[in-house]
Formats: sequence, C-alpha cells, structure tokens
Amino acid sequence: MMEKKIIGFNDAGKTDQLSAALDDLQPSQLTDMLNNLILKGRGDPLAFLQAVFQGSPSTETSGVERLLLVYQHLLKILHKNEINTKMASNLVGLMMLEADSLPGTVLVELASRFVESIKEGTLQGGKALELFPKLLSVLSVQETVVHGENSMKGSEYKSHVLNKVCSCKWNPQSVLHLAAMFRDVPLTQDELKFVLEKVLRGMRDLDLQDLPALVYQLLLLAAKGHKRLVLEGITDFFIDQDNLHRSRGNQESEDLMCEYSGVETLRHTEGTSILHIVVSVKQDQELGREFVKYLKASQLSCPTRALAPFNLALALSTAQLHRFEDQIFDFLKSTILRCFKDTDRQQQSYLVREITQERLNIEHMVLETVSNSVYGWDHVIQSLVQLGFTLMDSFGPKAVFGRIEPTSPTTQLTPARQSCRLGARLLINTFKAHEVVRHEILDQIFNRVTIKATSPVSHYLELLADTVKSAPQLLLESVPKVREAFDYLSFLPPSSAEGLLKAIQPLLKLSMSLKDSLILVLRKAMFSKQLDSRKIGVMGFLMILKHFKVLGGLVASQSSQTFSLSQIQVDVHKPYNAASNEALCLEILGNLRRCCTQQADVRLQLYEGLYEVLCHNSKLQAPVLDMLLNQIKRYYESDSDMTPPLKLDPCILAQGESVYLAEPMGHLLGCIQQCVVKTREFQNQAGGEDDDEDEDCVTALTELEELLTSLTTRMIACEMEDFELDKSADFSLASSVGVKNNIYAILVLGAYEVLMEYTFTAGQFSVSSCEQVLKLYDNYHKLSDVLKEKTTAGAGKKVRPAAGKSPHSLLSLPFVVNILKALISDTSTVHGDSLAVLRGCPEFLQYITSVALQKVQQIADKGTCDGAAGIGKERLLSHCYSLARLLMTYYTENQILTEEHKKERKKNVCSQSLEGLVGIMSYVGSLGQTPLCQCLCNIEKDCEGEEVRVSNKPDKIHTHIKALQRLIANILAAEDEAQSWKELISLLTIITQLTKHLPTNSPNYEQVHSWVNKICTDQSIDDMAACKHLLGTLLSLTQQMKNLPLLLRDLAQDIHSQLGDTDQEVEVEDKTHMALVTHRTAPTVLLMVLSSTDRELDDIDWCLTWMKADILSKHRQEDDNMSQALTQRENHEKTTCIRLGHLVTGYHELVQTAVPYGACVEAILKTLTRYYTTITNYVKYYLSLYANKIGHLTARFEKLVKLVGRELTQNVYPFITYIQTCEHEHMQQAVDKVKKDKKKTGAAVQAGKNRAMKQTKTIPNLIYAIEQFERFIIQLGKKSKVNLMDYMKVSTSRDFRINVAAVQAVMEDESDEDEEEMEQEGEAGGEQEEGGQNGEQASESEGSDEENHAPHNTNPADEDEAAPPTKKSKLGRAAGRGKRKTAN
Repeated sequence: MMEKKIIGFNDAGKTDQLSAALDDLQPSQLTDMLNNLILKGRGDPLAFLQAVFQGSPSTETSGVERLLLVYQHLLKILHKNEINTKMASNLVGLMMLEADSLPGTVLVELASRFVESIKEGTLQGGKALELFPKLLSVLSVQETVVHGENSMKGSEYKSHVLNKVCSCKWNPQSVLHLAAMFRDVPLTQDELKFVLEKVLRGMRDLDLQDLPALVYQLLLLAAKGHKRLVLEGITDFFIDQDNLHRSRGNQESEDLMCEYSGVETLRHTEGTSILHIVVSVKQDQELGREFVKYLKASQLSCPTRALAPFNLALALSTAQLHRFEDQIFDFLKSTILRCFKDTDRQQQSYLVREITQERLNIEHMVLETVSNSVYGWDHVIQSLVQLGFTLMDSFGPKAVFGRIEPTSPTTQLTPARQSCRLGARLLINTFKAHEVVRHEILDQIFNRVTIKATSPVSHYLELLADTVKSAPQLLLESVPKVREAFDYLSFLPPSSAEGLLKAIQPLLKLSMSLKDSLILVLRKAMFSKQLDSRKIGVMGFLMILKHFKVLGGLVASQSSQTFSLSQIQVDVHKPYNAASNEALCLEILGNLRRCCTQQADVRLQLYEGLYEVLCHNSKLQAPVLDMLLNQIKRYYESDSDMTPPLKLDPCILAQGESVYLAEPMGHLLGCIQQCVVKTREFQNQAGGEDDDEDEDCVTALTELEELLTSLTTRMIACEMEDFELDKSADFSLASSVGVKNNIYAILVLGAYEVLMEYTFTAGQFSVSSCEQVLKLYDNYHKLSDVLKEKTTAGAGKKVRPAAGKSPHSLLSLPFVVNILKALISDTSTVHGDSLAVLRGCPEFLQYITSVALQKVQQIADKGTCDGAAGIGKERLLSHCYSLARLLMTYYTENQILTEEHKKERKKNVCSQSLEGLVGIMSYVGSLGQTPLCQCLCNIEKDCEGEEVRVSNKPDKIHTHIKALQRLIANILAAEDEAQSWKELISLLTIITQLTKHLPTNSPNYEQVHSWVNKICTDQSIDDMAACKHLLGTLLSLTQQMKNLPLLLRDLAQDIHSQLGDTDQEVEVEDKTHMALVTHRTAPTVLLMVLSSTDRELDDIDWCLTWMKADILSKHRQEDDNMSQALTQRENHEKTTCIRLGHLVTGYHELVQTAVPYGACVEAILKTLTRYYTTITNYVKYYLSLYANKIGHLTARFEKLVKLVGRELTQNVYPFITYIQTCEHEHMQQAVDKVKKDKKKTGAAVQAGKNRAMKQTKTIPNLIYAIEQFERFIIQLGKKSKVNLMDYMKVSTSRDFRINVAAVQAVMEDESDEDEEEMEQEGEAGGEQEEGGQNGEQASESEGSDEENHAPHNTNPADEDEAAPPTKKSKLGRAAGRGKRKTAN
C-alpha cells in the first residue's frame, strides 16, 4: 500500500523518493489516505503524518500547498469530533510541534480559517481549538507576514486577528471555548483588556448553568492582568441579574414554578461562581486586594452596589480567609453605618435629597443575602453570623462612665441603633434558615449576656426574645444551652436577669424540664446572701405565677399546706394539668411568703408584682389576700382608739447611726387596695358561684375592706403630730433623725395617696367618698408642703433643684385617668353633686394633673410607669390616648382665663396639661404614624380603646396642627398680661412633633412652614425662650425646603440692621425682614443662624464628596448614558453654587456687623473658616475633574469665586481688626474696673489671657483657610486657563500695619507749620506698607503679636472695587464708603 511505502521512505531517510512519492499523489488521494488511517484505523496515522511533513519542504510551492491541505483536512476531522480523545490529542500535539516550521502563508491561511469559523458560528470546542493559540504565538514572532497585498509585522498581524475575533458576534456555545483558548495566547495588556471586555459581554448570552465555568476561565485570564476589570464585570452581571429577577418578582407571574426554578438556578450559579472567586483569591491574594479596593471605591458613589446581595455574599466568603477578615468586616461595618447615616441625612436635608435621588434600602439588601444563602451557600453562613454579632457589638448601647443607662423609647432611632437592629434581624433570619449555626448563635448570645455584666446587654436580650417568639420550636432543640444559662441567672444584674426571664418565658410552657430547672435555680436564689439574687428569685417566681394559670382544682384552704417539687413532678410533665399548676403556684407562694421578712427592696419587688399575678391568675385570690392580710396586720393598730393607726417604728431599721427603710408601707397598702378592688370585681363577675371554694377568699376580702375603710377614717382624723411630724421636726438628710423623719413622711404620704385611690374607687362617686378624698388630700398637702419646705431649706442653694424633688406618686395610672375624666369631662347628672365637691378644690385638680405629668414623663423616659397597669404596652397606649384627650379638652376650654383666674396664673394647670401633651405626643409619635393617628382620633372623641382606621393619615395630622395653630393665635392675640410664652413653646413643640410625620413635599407641610414664617415676620416677641423656639422651628422646617440659604441671608441682613455696623460712621437702616429679630434677640438669632449655616455647609461638603465619587465611578464604567450623566452633573453643580452664593451674601452682612464680643465672635470666626474649607473642597472637586479629563470649570463657579473674592475676603480682614479692637477695650475695662482689688485684677488678667489664647487659634485658622483657598484657586486657574485671581487680592502681610486714624490724630495736633512735612511722611508710610504687601507675595512670615491686624487700605479706587453689592444699599449703607472715610 502507498501509505506503508511513504512511511518506509521516511524511516529509511530517503527524502528525495519521499518527496517524489508525495508529489505524485493527488489531493483527493492524500485526503483519502488520512481518512483511512485516522477514521478507519487502517494504520499508524502519526507515522504517516510525520512522513508527509518531512517530505513537504516549505521552500517548495508543492510542499507548502500540501502542508496547508493536510492541516486543513486535519482540522476538519478534529472539528467533527469523530475520533477518540487520545487520537485527537496525539494529532494536535504533532500539529503544534510542526507549527513552528510552517511558512507564513500557511499560518495566515490557517488563522483565517479559524476566524471565519468563529464569525460563522461553526466553531466547536475540542482539540482543534488548541492549535489556534499556537498559530497566533508563531505568527507573533514572525518578522514579516504577508496578508493579501499587504505585509506587516507578525505582532501586528496577531493584533489584527484578535481584533477580528473580538469584533464579530460569537456563538453562545463557543464563548466558553474561546475564553479557555485565550489563556494560551500571548497578549499585551491592551489586547487582554479588549479580550476580557468581549468575554464579559458574552456572559449575557450564556445559559445560567454555563456561567460558573466561564467565571472560572475569566479568573484564569485575570492572572495575566486587569483583575479589577474582571471582578467588576462578574459582580455587575450578577447584580443586574438579581435586579432583573427582583423586578419580575414584583410583577404577577402566571407560571410560578418556572419562576421559582429560574431563581433557584440563578442562586446556585451565583454560589458556585462565588466559590470559584474565593478559591482564586486563595491562590492569588492580589485578586483579593483588588476586590477590597473595588468595594471601597463603590462605598462612596454607590453603597447599594457595594452591599448588593451578590457582592455582600462574595465579601463574606472572602472574609473566611484570615488575611482579609479584618479588612472586610471593618469595611462592611463602616459601610452599613454610612448607609444609615446617608439615609438619615437624606431625610433631614432637602439639598441631599435633590442631589442624590436614589433611596437606600440597605436593610432589605442585607437580609436578602440571608434568604439567598439557603440555596447551598454554606461558605457564607459563618460570616453572616459573625457580621450580625459584629454589628451588635459595635453599635449596641454603651455604658456611660460605667453606668448602664436605660434606653428611652422616645430616643431617636440613630444610625448606630439602626445598624445594631439590622445585626439582630440578620441573626434571627440566619437562625431560622440554617440549623447548623443555631447552637453557635445561642452560645454567643448567652455568653454576652452572662459575661458582660458591666455593659448593656438589652439588645442581646431583645434578640433572644425575638428569636424565641419567631421560632420557639427550634429553640427546644437547644434546651441544654438554655438550662446552662440559668446557672448564671442569680449572678446577673437584676435588669439583665429580668430580660432573660422574659425572653425565655414562652419556652417554659413547651418544656417542663426547663421549667423545673428554672424553679430550682430560683429557689437557690431566694436563699442567696446577695440582695440582687433574692430580687431575681422573686422576679422569676412572680413571672411563673403570672403565666401558669390555675383553671380549677385544689380548694383555697389547702394553700396553707406545704408542697415540694418532688410531690408534683409526676404531674408537671402533663400539659394543661390544672391540679399540678395549682400545686406549683401554691408552693411558689409559700416561698414568696419568706420575702415578707427580707429587705425593703425584695418586699417592694413582691408588692409590685402581686397585682399583675392576680390579674392573670384569678384562682390565686385567696392565698394572695391571705398573705397580704398577715403582712399588714404587723403594722396596723387594730384598736380604733389608738392613734396613729399605722405603726411606723417597725418600718425602719437602725444600724448604728444609719437608718434604713425596712417596710415600704405605701407600696404594701397600694398592693392591698389594688388586689382588693380586683378581687371584688372578680367576685361580682362570678355572681356567687363556687361559694364553698371561695369562702376563705371572701373572708380575707371582707377583712381587708373593713381594714382599709377603718384606716381611711382614722388617717383623716390624724394630724402630723400623731406621726411625730410637724413643722419644727428635723428633715435634713445629714442626720439620722432627719433621715428617719423623711422616711416617716414619705410612708405617710404614700398611705394618703393609696387611701385616696381606694376611697374614690370603692365609693363609686358618692358624696361622702369625695369628701373623704378631699380630706385625705388636705392632710397630704400639708405634710407635702412641710417636707418640701424643710428639705429645700436644708439642702442649700447648690443642690436646691434636686432636694425639692417630690417622691414618685403611688397613684396608679388607671386611677389618674379615671379621676381626671371625672373632673374634666364627666357631665353626668348622677355624679354632679359628688364631683362638685372635688371641683371646688382647684389645688386637687392641679395635684392630679402633676401626677399625670409625672406618669407621662416616666413613660417617655422608660416606656413604663410606676404602679398598676404600668407595664403592658397596649394598656399604656390606651391610657395615654385617654390622657391626651382629657388634657387637650381642659386646655382648650380654659386657655382664655377669666378675670378671677388671671391673678391665680401660677396655680393654673394649663401649662401642666400642655407639658403632659408634649410627653404623650413624643412617646406616641416615636412608635410610628399609626399610633399617632389613633391618639389624634381619641382626642377628637373617646374611642374607648377601639382601633380606628384612618384612610388619609397626613390630612388627619394636619387637621390637628391647624387646631393647635388656632390656640397659638389666641395666645398671640391676648393682652400682654395674659400671654403665656411657656404655653406657646409647648404648643409649638407639639406642632413640630406632628409635622415630622407629614411628607416634606406636601401642601400641608408648606402650610405649616408658611404659618411659622408669618409669625416670625409679623410678631415681635420679647421672651427669649419663645423667640428662640420659634426661629429654631422655622429653620428646621426650612431645612426640608429649597430656600434655607435665602432665609439665612435675610436673617443676616436683619442682624446687621439691629446690631449696627463695625464702622460707627456708617448708618444702617433699621428695617428687618423678621419682626422677631430685635436688638435684644439679635445675638441669640445670630448663634442660631450660624448653627444652621454649619449644617448647610455639612450637607454641601457631603454632596461634593458624593458628586466626585459618582463622576469617577461613571467614568470608569464608560456608561452609554454619558449625556444624561453630564446634564445631572451640571444641575448638581448649579444647585450647590447657588446655595454657596447665597451664603456668601449672608456672610457679607455678618462680617460688617458690630457683633457683641464673646461667643458670637468665636462662632462667626469658626463658621467663616468652615465656609472657606468647603469652597476649597469645591475647588479640589474641579481639580479632580481636570486631572481625570472628565470635566471643566463652569461660568457659575467663576461667578461664585468672584463673589467670594470681592464681597467676603476683602471684608474679613477689617472684621478681624474690629474683633481685636473690641478685645483690647474689653480687657482694659475689666482691668480698670478691678484695679483696686489685687486678687480680682489677677483673675481678670488671667481671663483675658484665656480669651486671647482661644483667638490665637480661631483667627490663624481662618487666615490659613483663606490662604489655602487662594492657593488652590491659583492651581485651578492654571488648569482651566482662566485667571481666577483677577477677582481677588492676594492676602497681604499682617505683620506690619499703619494705623491711619492714629497718624491723622497726631497730624492734627502738630503745628500748622509742620503739617505738610507730616503729610509727606504719612504718604511715605503708605508706600512702605505697599512694599510690605508685595514682599509677602514672595515669602510667608511668622506671625507676631500684631499678626491678626489687617492693614487699612488707603487707596480709594481699591475700596470702591470692594464695595458691597447693590442690594446692600437698602440697609442704608453708602456705596462709596472708602471715599467718605478718606474725606474725613
């Protein structure tokens, strides 16, 4: 056969015969031989191919044609994929080996063949494609390559081929193969970037299942360079896919199964891609560093992209690598906090909302990552837990000077608190989604609760409680962890122990063994030596009594029997066993009886909890009443002829010279009266059923009612002297006798309050009961006045406010609401006579209102209040609604006083009513718009606890705002004597709180703003507090609108007109935009204007930073919508320039104002420095645009620079001179005033030095800020080819100054003969000053004592140039100010 013959010639080395034999073959014969050898396996194809290559020299035309034919046919065979892999590999290996010796024409033709197949989309994967990189590699080293009629270098032709390949459309099936092929192609960095961009664009055409493989190929390509490009491309693609699926999810889909499978496939694809990237980062840490840089760059311009679910998951997976752990968690922590801060800034500022129209929903994105992780993202789970605890540890509440302050419910939800709350939600969702980390999360929570005794752990306890509520069954799998935490219960602070018990409480009903463990721990705690441990024991037992209800079973007479845990363990594991529950409760009550002989704190804990137990567990009436009856008998004098009826001596405990409270008598009586009233209510509802079982209960109830009735009568008859208390008694806290008398007085006052509540409640509006209430109040009032008078007198001036503070009232919140309702709004004829008795005592109404105010303040501060019904949130809200209606009703009816009441203004309860309303609105408003509208509906009419649905909440809120506006109008229209500015402030505070719930772009909001603006414009108010509050409200409302800089400018002009000019010869027109601004209020208004200006500059600084980052990010992305981005940028620049320009005109007024020496001067200097810093940042913004060649200077900014140079900077230096003159005069006056007293002289000098030291910082800081501004203006002028320094004068030397006024005074004193000579010397001095100015431009000099004095400009032309703007003339300021000075 011919094939063997050819192989034989090659083996024998007969080259000539081999070439001749091959030349004799026709192309078809040669291809048939190859087919027989390769496809049919009739010989050794490799040996035959070696012979063909050997016998086809590249120097002969026939040989070149033969080589091209063979290569083309082999490629055709390889494309069909009809041979086994081993044969294909051998063939490709041989072809690659011979490729180095192929002539250029063959290489070009073969490369063209590959390019054509790619264009046509016929390129298939396989071994054939491995030859293409080899061909390109060989081509790139060719000196000359002929392509058609052109010839070029091999490297150029390789670039030409790559350009063709990447410019054509790729078949989606070939994208992956081409990406793998490019790994072996030698590429320059530009070629690599071109290839990577093409491959990244091809991701959109691939199926989701193929994407992880393509990501892997991209990461291998990234090893050559452009790692940032690859990472951005991959992350942007998956972020866009997430957004696409999210938008589809918001729309209704017909095929839910198809949609679910698509999302599931995407999530699995993302998870696999993340794994590929993390593995690549392990091998190439430079890739990880580039990823961190990419995240940090995204943080400024688009934090939503930096924390998109895919990016966050990728970051958390990368954080598993120790090298990047700290970097990534620090980044995530700071970015999340920054996002919440930016959201808060958006809500507070109109400017920020206008610049950044995107709304950040960072919480949704982070939690979406948790929901995505259920699709097999195991590499993210541990980092999610770590991120959650990192957020909670970093942004949770902190101890202040070692003290753990309770979190007020009315405290604003700060960005730090939002970050902490996000961490908690992250952990809850992770706990529910992933079983593998549940034990770890619980471990971490319990560790933090039990170990951090000196740090607040309330946020961890809230997390635990939310976890228990959301997934109690899941926690049952971790009962050993909970039981382990119980072992540390008695060692925790009481507040932490209470939170832990409340959090775990739902589990006790699900796990009886857990309940048994807790009871054992609590019994041990009851016998502990530590007071806190015993309080925890009482707290825990009361909680169990409250939640393990007795539905029936043992009779009450058995309550005296003792039970042990061993007796009830048989039944305790049977759910809903009423008998076992009752046995358990009776045993616990037996343990609690021991508390009646312990410290006052433990007894107090018991008394405050028994009423709640009785409300939840009504079957425990008899044992509870029996316990209370036995306890009160110790202190009650049963003989009715004896006075006083209460034994106070056993209520105190003396240890040496110290006196302590042993029995909180008031709280004991309060607990008794509440339990008695509640039990009587239960008995009336029962209607006489179960008489046998309730016999003991009725006996105890009757005995206690008789005791309270007798006690009321006897306490009314008692005088203060009966308790050894009178006006001559010692109440000072410095002696043991005074402490004892104080304790006695507080106990008696508490008893009076409790008996008032019982008498009114049990009397049911009878005339006799109301008379008894008033008699009790008279006794209470007398003793209270004595106590206040004595403690205030004995405390001294330094601690008078604290010493005069009244103790917490023992009246319950429901009683306060009921009696206020009776006094204010009860119009029933049945109750008329009895209520007339109470209403006849105005002091009693004022007392009840003050107690209501005290309760409201407790709710606003702690979220709870003392007394019954002071814990449950729903009950508290209901009582707050009722209180708000009553207080508003009273104030509305009594705002306009009659002639009789005008003289008793101090006793009027109107101001107290408004203070209570402020507290209620603050608390309810902090809970959201829905509770606020519910409260407003209750103010309109009594809804009796029913929930009212409000369709248009903003309109409902605005309706009440208008009602409050009418009340303020009444105050403003009243006579001077009848005006109460305190009430106006309270009403304005309520309006401000309500306005926070209105949309800032709504007509309702604009109406409130216009109304406040009109008051400030029309009303001249002398009261400083009211003036300050009105203007503060106007500024805060205007900050949410567009015209804040205009308002600040107008206020600055008003301040200038009222305080006068720094030049006493200049007259300023006494005309203001705001009547509120007077000569008296102007300094206060100035400080508020400067504070608002600082906030405005803060917002502008933030916007500049955001604009710069946004432009740079869009420039890197080379977005298609560049024209739209350019328009947005121009609008943003226009907005910020206009606002800065308005601020310049405001500062122009202020620096010419005769500001009073002191805090105002320092504030102006600081805000001026801040302004120059901000506008310098603006200059740097434009410099960055020029540096990146993406922008240019705008005409509007040129005008702004001109305005700053001519209207501000030129007036700053004379203002500094004015300040120093004022300072010198002030110090001289102080020294002259105290010259006779040497001690005072030294103090005055020292005070002057301290003020001088302050100004040695503020004035140089201002000068430095101006010089920095001018420095960067010069740089910007060079970049933009615009001479911006034409608009300003370079800062001159401040080391040397000629005081022209002093020179003129000397000249006038000299003789007329020497006048001309002195004038010539003065002119020479002026020239010398100009020389000093020119010298300063060349070098900077060190500041001396005269450094902060500005030189007077004696050139009239220059002064005309720096004249104020035309609008200034309306204030009476002459345009030719410099000329008039010269004329003098």
